[in-house]
Amino acid sequence: SSEDIFTPSTMWPESYAVAEAAFFRHVARQEAPHNSCHLECLQVCAHMLVGTTFSTYTLKTVVMHLLTILPMSHWHRRDLVPRLQDIMGYLRRCVENKHLDHYYFGNGNMPDEVVLPLALRTAEPLNLFQHLAQDPDAHAEALRELMDPQDRLMRLLLSGH
Repeated sequence: SSEDIFTPSTMWPESYAVAEAAFFRHVARQEAPHNSCHLECLQVCAHMLVGTTFSTYTLKTVVMHLLTILPMSHWHRRDLVPRLQDIMGYLRRCVENKHLDHYYFGNGNMPDEVVLPLALRTAEPLNLFQHLAQDPDAHAEALRELMDPQDRLMRLLLSGH
């Protein structure tokens, strides 16, 4: 049986590392400003979300969606504060709506440089927040967890740092 062949020690979680690398290479080659803030935004937001149930993968997914939506000219270092606000606002709206599409499943905005199997490109989008739609307690907790990072971001912005 397949259970005899695939023991837990020989199974790996699904990874999109190659696709992510291709996506970020595409961003770097595109009209990304020399002083682009997208990686700094990822780092700052990841730091703000430490201790919450939000994974770095979730945050990366949000940033990748925004990198696809917003023109690269809006990601200059001088735009750091508005982009941080965009990222946290997008994440909050996704939590409120209990819906965040997986970046690679059925994404019609995928750059050509990111080569994916046909099954992924043509799949129905996958909701990474489906568990929030199914579990009201998890949804309430996710909303609570976002309050502190958003408060920290506001304090950071008000202090001018």
